Amino acid sequence: MQIKKLAVAAVATGALALSLVTAAPASADYAPSSSDVVGVGSDTVQFAIDFMADGDYIGNTGFNATARNKVINFDATPDANARLAYGAGGVNGSSAATSNCAPGTGASTGTGNQSATHTGDRPCVLNSTIVLRAGNKPVMRPNGSGAGFLALKADVAAGRHDIDFSRASSARTSGAVYDSITLGTDILAMLTSSTTNAPATGLTIAQITEIYKCTAGYTDWSSASLGSGTAGTVIPIMPQVGSGTRTSFLTAMGLTDSTIGACTVNAEENDPEAIDASGSPANAIEPMSSGRLNMFLGKDSAGTSVGTGYFLDPSCAYAQVAASAAAASPNQARAACVAAGTPLAPNVTYQYGTGFSTAWSVSRNMYIYFRDADINSTTIFQPGGTRNWVRTLFYNPCSGTTAAGVAIVSGTNCTSSNTYGPGGAPYIASASGQALVSTSGIVPTYANTIAGP
Repeated sequence: MQIKKLAVAAVATGALALSLVTAAPASADYAPSSSDVVGVGSDTVQFAIDFMADGDYIGNTGFNATARNKVINFDATPDANARLAYGAGGVNGSSAATSNCAPGTGASTGTGNQSATHTGDRPCVLNSTIVLRAGNKPVMRPNGSGAGFLALKADVAAGRHDIDFSRASSARTSGAVYDSITLGTDILAMLTSSTTNAPATGLTIAQITEIYKCTAGYTDWSSASLGSGTAGTVIPIMPQVGSGTRTSFLTAMGLTDSTIGACTVNAEENDPEAIDASGSPANAIEPMSSGRLNMFLGKDSAGTSVGTGYFLDPSCAYAQVAASAAAASPNQARAACVAAGTPLAPNVTYQYGTGFSTAWSVSRNMYIYFRDADINSTTIFQPGGTRNWVRTLFYNPCSGTTAAGVAIVSGTNCTSSNTYGPGGAPYIASASGQALVSTSGIVPTYANTIAGP
């Protein structure tokens, strides 16, 4: 969620509007109230929940359109195109040993008060912040599945309830305290430039593993061990530390953070522009979410076109009309910008199904994690409603108790052939919810059962 609309009813009176203007805290994002539901975490899953909350870009409305209390879904990065703030590489070098980060950037803890650069902390990115609840101080924005789940755990350990759920594209630890639902699946496969130097015969898992270990004989595409592609130094791109995409990829390759080689380059997960940003696109390769690539291509999870791509050229000003061929200055080539915006069209090829004859891919689950205790919470989510937030949005089993403390029993107060508890299917399982998940490129496969590792 990136600086979403102020979450108040459209029918607010002038007096209420005035009170909001005078009382609202100064914050980059809307600061959720105590009655809103707050989520953080995975980059891969974020647009499915963004659309579920606020509607998609093809006209389908979301849950918040008619809800008094809102779903506030903080995106993994502070950019609406899901890009990192600042660059993925180090200031003075590409290796961990020579990569110097400015104070406050990079992954090292406690560097915000330093006055000097620090080394070995790639990628050097802005540690952006969010206000989880109105009245709170800013905290680091959780970027990725791991960071989101750790933030949820820390919230529980602190005895707070600032975070209600976390998004994950790889399984986290479940159990007595935490539960999860699977909202859909996503294919993870390799991405290359459309003019790649990689061998046309494709890559096996074993070859990809050696590439990311930077093993001798696997660092140039012309190597016989890689199938004798066109000469060029291989650039293996990795998703950022803490992302579920990184975890899924490393697990599939039989690798760990300690066994990948120094030749790898970190970038924000699921960013096809990282291929061009590598400096040598024909030599770059990265794991990529099929769902996210569908959004770049303007397709839903079935591969059906829903119009032009979701992500517009960020160098084009809002509603900018087509300019003349002569730019205002040598650095302002604005002729490509049009009134409706120019969709990004990355020059990449997804090596799945076609292209690489031995294409590697893996289908992975997309999760929402939440407190087990919230399933039977007695706090009603919406004024005049009967269900708590979990049962309203994500999971409403035919078991447990209602918010009024009444036992939910099959054959008595369950609905939909005793599949769901009172009130029926949660929003994510409704036709509207499933359509919004599909627009995000994720294949909706919701089941009203707890899922996890």
